[in-house]
Amino acid sequence: MVAWRLVILRALASKYFEWLIDNSTKKARWLSLSHCRRRRYPWRVRIFLWLIFSAQAFGAGLNHYAQFVVHDSRAAPRDGVRVTYLGTNGYQFEFKGHALLVDPYFSRVDLLSVALGSRIQPNTSRINDGLRQLAEAGAWSSAFRPHGIAPESRVNAELQTSSKADAVLVTHGHFDHLLDVPLVMAKTRARLIASPSTIDLAGRASLRQGYGGQAGASSADAVKPGDARQIGPWKIRVLPATHDRLFGKVPFDRPRSQPALSAEPSRKPGPPQRAADWICGEPLAFLIEVNRQRIYIDSGGTPMQLPPNEHVDLAILGMALPDSRARLHAALERLHPRYILPSHQDDFFRPLSAGFQFGLLTDFPFVQRECAQQNRSRLILLDYFKPWTLPKAVNSKSQAPKSKRN
Repeated sequence: MVAWRLVILRALASKYFEWLIDNSTKKARWLSLSHCRRRRYPWRVRIFLWLIFSAQAFGAGLNHYAQFVVHDSRAAPRDGVRVTYLGTNGYQFEFKGHALLVDPYFSRVDLLSVALGSRIQPNTSRINDGLRQLAEAGAWSSAFRPHGIAPESRVNAELQTSSKADAVLVTHGHFDHLLDVPLVMAKTRARLIASPSTIDLAGRASLRQGYGGQAGASSADAVKPGDARQIGPWKIRVLPATHDRLFGKVPFDRPRSQPALSAEPSRKPGPPQRAADWICGEPLAFLIEVNRQRIYIDSGGTPMQLPPNEHVDLAILGMALPDSRARLHAALERLHPRYILPSHQDDFFRPLSAGFQFGLLTDFPFVQRECAQQNRSRLILLDYFKPWTLPKAVNSKSQAPKSKRN
């Protein structure tokens, strides 16, 4: 039964992705995938992408889970660590005028471009809009005071000075985590903290995109698991991580021209142009300490590599694929977070302006059930560009109440 269904899906997926547009004649035609595109995208990947196309219109939004969504109220500003969700696995952490970015990705390349191996590049307009919304949210939040709204001139002044970030942390090199980073670095003057392979990708992309090597060695810090950095108020510990598997394999885990095992040195690769060129590299996780609070963040993982056995205030755990959810229970047992924020759940092929929609392979009801077993942890969700202040624990043993919203 399963076998013949896979055969049908394979045939449908092959035909679906054989439909291309001939730019010279503007006529649609069927192309054989026995050439480069078949080698670039195996049939299992084509099935996966075809299923995404078929189901994109039916994804649920945050309105189905409004009881979990938290954000700061303008009428009640708070001092503390503010967390703003940027979509995909992107976040900004703010504390006393300092900002830290993680995996900022605003371009939201469409699925068809990825599926067909088209050239992709940062969408400058969307990046500018994302940074503007981020600055606006930060300015309004800091401008509000307990007794009312600050004058409009103050808000405008803060908007002009809110584009500085201390650093950009990147978990791995896939396009939905790294594509926008060179331009974001150029605009925020932030330094890059990532693995050597990710920094190499960002540097090559920076030169191609015309940012003068902004993401090169002079503004990047190559790190490995076990390293620690102190940047402003942020203490950052670098931790090992793994990437979720898709059909038993990490997507885009090596350059297309590089075989799994090769004894011959290859020539230095050029700038990344297609989604497959943005290779995963060495995945990293980060433990961020500030204001006597601890935040753990990764972009996903597998049961083979769990977070450290240390209590944290906020655990941001990638939940895009089944592998990540398989390790959720064990990860929570080790982290004992006060707040659990599942990440990388939205459909990152949709523009941010279209609003949050859960991705096809996510399973938030499963996440709910797993988190419900953690009686001392509270499950939360964030919407795009709506900051939330991480509450301070009353004491080291206190946990977040589950009946109140913050």
